[in-house]
Amino acid sequence: MTDERLTGRWSDEILHPGSVETVDLVFRRDGSGWLYWASWSTEFAVSRFTWSTPGDLVLKFHRTLGGTWSIDNDVTRHDVESDEKEESVFETGYEIVPGEDPYGTPVSLLSLDRPLTEHLAGSRFAWVEKPESLSDPSADAPRQDPSSPH
Repeated sequence: MTDERLTGRWSDEILHPGSVETVDLVFRRDGSGWLYWASWSTEFAVSRFTWSTPGDLVLKFHRTLGGTWSIDNDVTRHDVESDEKEESVFETGYEIVPGEDPYGTPVSLLSLDRPLTEHLAGSRFAWVEKPESLSDPSADAPRQDPSSPH
């Protein structure tokens, strides 16, 4: 049984506006999900996982992609430079509680008992009310030619 309240997009950007790094967590109904880390330096990483909540939240990471992002005509573009298999499990307690963003606007907060430090993420995320997409931003991103010297 999974906790359906998790399904959707959660972001730390809502809690830390203007930060040089942001993290989004997406939980899909089918038990898949991804963590997206991006920085102003135009680097990004996507860590894909499966998730379950038999009590604690269990994330089983299976793939990590990284590269650079850019904006072209108001569209964010991702170029994947690395695509690695990953085998790690992150298990933690969690709670979903009412809270506020820095401006006093009510938000739902996802608080993990410990941060996702191996994935450059913290432990608090706010529910994204109407996400543009629940699609992994690296899913259709161009891949670097494996024969290129870079």
